[in-house]
Parts: sequence; structure tokens; C-alpha cells
Amino acid sequence: MLTIYEQIQLAIDLIEKDLSASVPATVAARSAGMSLRSLHRYFPSLTGYTFGEYARKRRLSEARDRLMANDVSILAIAIESGYDSHEAFTRAFKGEFGVAPSKLRTHGASAPHVGAIDLVGEVMMGVLTKSLSKMNVVVFDGFKPDPEETAIEKMEAWMERHPEVVGSHRTFGHNIDLDGRLAHDPDNVGYRVMVTVADSMLPFEDETRVDTIESGTFVVTGIEGSFHDDPSGSWITEGWQRLQEMVKRNHLEIHQSHRWFEEVLEPTEPGKTRFDLYLELA
Repeated sequence: MLTIYEQIQLAIDLIEKDLSASVPATVAARSAGMSLRSLHRYFPSLTGYTFGEYARKRRLSEARDRLMANDVSILAIAIESGYDSHEAFTRAFKGEFGVAPSKLRTHGASAPHVGAIDLVGEVMMGVLTKSLSKMNVVVFDGFKPDPEETAIEKMEAWMERHPEVVGSHRTFGHNIDLDGRLAHDPDNVGYRVMVTVADSMLPFEDETRVDTIESGTFVVTGIEGSFHDDPSGSWITEGWQRLQEMVKRNHLEIHQSHRWFEEVLEPTEPGKTRFDLYLELA
């Protein structure tokens, strides 16, 4: 099972394969093995750009480099970049960089460059690791008899009151003890769901509980299974065991905090549940 990073990288690679081509988001989603909704949700979360923005910025950044590197005509560069005319290219170029291509070439004005994004370059000895930045999260706790269901119900009720968060968020979770501390026992007393929110959304006017996921480097793997076929969730336990084996086999060191969490993702098939599992490295 691919992680969400590997799936979005497939969409990025499709753009990078031919920057002059206009790749429909539907085609990229299909290539990445995900729904269009998931592509539009996770592409900006992981890259900082929407799918369309990234394609446009990369196309124009490469055009900018060619413009400065040689004396090929602007029209030729426009056509090579997938534009039908000098005028269309100039409008797009000026809209992106604030300066016409002719002026950039003549006066050497500075213009920002967006390079190719590599989400899976942090593969270490065959294992995908990710350095995550600090994230603001809204927290929902649930306790026995149904900790996960209770926490999810609280989250869903909150998101109905805050539709501005929907579509741009990521959802993480982990077990907790009765005091709300991270727990490692699979037979957990409690469960915490955490929904990411942007700085611009803070603070909330209601009694929303906001916390942070601190930055760190994690080893990541993807799992998917069915609680209907396997009510015990043994496929989740097997996923964590596989992650531990990957760490041991590659002589990686687990952080002393043993911090872990799982990210809830859209499943590839109806009736299944999908997670990316994270375990912090030292």
C-alpha cells in the first residue's frame, strides 16, 4: 500500500514528465490511484500549491530559466512551454512574475523560481521517512467503551460547525490513557483525533480545543483493511509490526518518546479503512 506521499508524488511526476502538456487533474488522480477529491485535498497539503498552481508555476519557472539561459525567441519558448501565442505566454508570465518576459531578458530582473518537488526523496535504506513541520490541530478525545467512535463523532459534529476547515485538513489519531497522554497499549482506554488547521483560522470563537503536533522525523508506511472482514483489526497490528521490522532491519533508532500516530486517508475501495502509520525516529 502506497503512502499518501508516494501517491501525490505520482501526480507530480506526471506533471514533470512534460511541463508543456496540460495534464487534467482527473488523469493525475487516476495515475496516482486516488479520487479527484483526495488529489485536490492532499496535493496542497503536501506541496503548498493546488494541482493547477503547481503545474503553472513549474511550467513558467522552466520557461524563465530558458529565457535567461539563451537567446531563443520568446515565441519559441512560449510554444515549447505549451502556450499558443506570444501574447498568451506574456500574460501568464507577467501574471506569475510581475514582469514581461522581454523585460526580464533585457534587464535581468529577479523572479522567483519554483523547483520540482520531491516528496519521497527522504527514502533511507529503502524506508520512507518524512520530516514533518509543527502543525496546529483541533483535538477530540474519546474513551471506552468506544473510544475511536466517540472521538470521531465529536470531530464530525465540530466540523459541521466549521465548514471552512473541510477540504484542507489532515486527520491524525493515536491512543491515549485516562489522563490524555500518548498510550502504546493496543487495547486502548482512549483515543485522540487531531484535525489540522491553518494559522489563519486561529483562534476559534467557540470553546475549540487547539493543540500542536510538534515537528519531527518519522518512518512511514501505508496500510488498508476491513473491520467488516477482520473486526479485531489485526491488519493494523500487522502494519505496526511491519513498521517495527523495517526500523530494526535498517538499523534505525526510535526516538525515546516513542511518539506515534496514524493518519486517516480515503480508502482505495468501499468498505475499507486506510491509514498511514508514523513512528518517530531519533
